[in-house]
Amino acid sequence: MNIFVYGDSNSWGYLDDGTGLRYERRWPEVMKQYLMGADFVSQDCLPGRTVANDDPENGSHLNGRTNLLASILAHSPIDHVLLMLGTNSFKYRMNLSAERICDQLLEAACVISTSGAGAGTWHDTVSPTVTIICPPILGMRAEDPNWVGFSDWIGGAEKSRALRRLLIEATAKSKIDYFDSNKVVASSDRDPIHLSAENHHKFGEEMAKHILRLKNRQN
Repeated sequence: MNIFVYGDSNSWGYLDDGTGLRYERRWPEVMKQYLMGADFVSQDCLPGRTVANDDPENGSHLNGRTNLLASILAHSPIDHVLLMLGTNSFKYRMNLSAERICDQLLEAACVISTSGAGAGTWHDTVSPTVTIICPPILGMRAEDPNWVGFSDWIGGAEKSRALRRLLIEATAKSKIDYFDSNKVVASSDRDPIHLSAENHHKFGEEMAKHILRLKNRQN
């Protein structure tokens, strides 16, 4: 199975230590290790990427929707896409509701499932399947006025909690595969929008198990 991860900093490997260094054992790499070479894993993960909006401070290149189709086609053939976005869409300046973010994720899943980037020749119409991964709920410090990033994330924690509830219902109705990262990991106590190294390891292992479950369903 060719697996493609499309995400933001939590999939790129930006840790909660604030160094900005890319963690070599980020969760997609750990997932690949647990799959023991049985699957090919490619990644397009960008810190700051939103689901489907330009960032008014940092530019249009962070719009995950604008680049999605081109990225999928460039990495084809792909059997399955792991879509993990949403965190940066919670930012105060994005001015988005949890409902709109949920709709954007469903729209992104539709782009993937109609992309024609699946197995076969370039002219085939086969498309990948997709799992929408609910991002971790923002940590407690996101609501602490003394945290250095507080002004950027006002209201973000509430939106992240609401998105979790909305995605459960929306993916069930749309019959899109869904994985809730909050059942496995939590945002760091040090940095409320990123994962710790330990949580990357946990999440990578659980995602490998999820991929294996998907493969068993197909067989």
